[in-house]
Amino acid sequence: MTADAGRPAGAPDGAAGAPEGPDASAARRAAPLAAVAGEHVIDLIPADDGRLDPVPGGGPANIAVATARLGTPTLLLSRFGTDAFAERLRARMSAESVDLSRCPVGPGSSALALAGIGPDGSARYDFWLADAPDWRWTPEELAGALPDSVRVLHLGSIAALRPPGDAALLEFARAERARRTVTFDPNVRLATLPGLDHARRRTEEFCRVSHLVKASDADLAELYPAESAESAAERLLALGPRAVVVTRGGAGAFALSAEGRAEAAAPPVAVRDTIGAGDTFMAALIAGCAAADGAVPADPAALEAMLATAARAAAITCTRPGADPPTARELAGFTFAG
Repeated sequence: MTADAGRPAGAPDGAAGAPEGPDASAARRAAPLAAVAGEHVIDLIPADDGRLDPVPGGGPANIAVATARLGTPTLLLSRFGTDAFAERLRARMSAESVDLSRCPVGPGSSALALAGIGPDGSARYDFWLADAPDWRWTPEELAGALPDSVRVLHLGSIAALRPPGDAALLEFARAERARRTVTFDPNVRLATLPGLDHARRRTEEFCRVSHLVKASDADLAELYPAESAESAAERLLALGPRAVVVTRGGAGAFALSAEGRAEAAAPPVAVRDTIGAGDTFMAALIAGCAAADGAVPADPAALEAMLATAARAAAITCTRPGADPPTARELAGFTFAG
């Protein structure tokens, strides 16, 4: 496969794609094909009896779990704290066979987010992040962090935008983009960042070094409040990615590339909550690229097929409480009315 087919020219040859069978638990213990860089967060989710249940979450951590469940061996680049919650976060990753061999530890306490669930299942968050180690990446920690087997490097969410570690992650992505496919999902939380100007500048810098960018319409509204989602996506595409994907919740998703536009509807499901749905969508995109030896499609028909798979995976997550993405077997057997 060549760079013209959407794969970085310097990427190593010979990796297998995602396993063909629907049950991929053995493959998840193989050499990693995907790497995810970013934060862990403990989500405090209101229970029916009024309690707050601490549930391991965080966008990149959710993406790592979802990518592994979809049958793509996955490595995580994340910084763990030294508190009791950190042990729970590590246990979650280990249970999903996510490779933690490149994860530094502390100092600091795990990030916390209080989730509020709306009548439609949508979630909003209040964050406690100051002491968390997730934002303290250094270039030395990231140098040589990826084995040659990795075909897709994903970066995103708060860790990619919050100083001081965001600068190190950006340089890491810039250094890796010739060797493997780089994907990016900003997941903009302005309350956790220095301000809109910083969030917009850093997002655009990551877009310049990424082959595939995914953002929600809410992310784009935060970054470019005077523009439509379509206009903002065109702006990001002009920065250099091969494709830009925009998710719109129940309205589905669309993708733009130099070759055209693709759309996919959101499957109709009974929504329990939307926690982790966007992360699952992103994971399905990563798994699709990894299965294609790192290639990012630009052809509208290929993009439409990728979007449809990602939308089905996200829909399954919406039917469950919290960030509980489907396995490859569940995705293969998923049907819906409509």
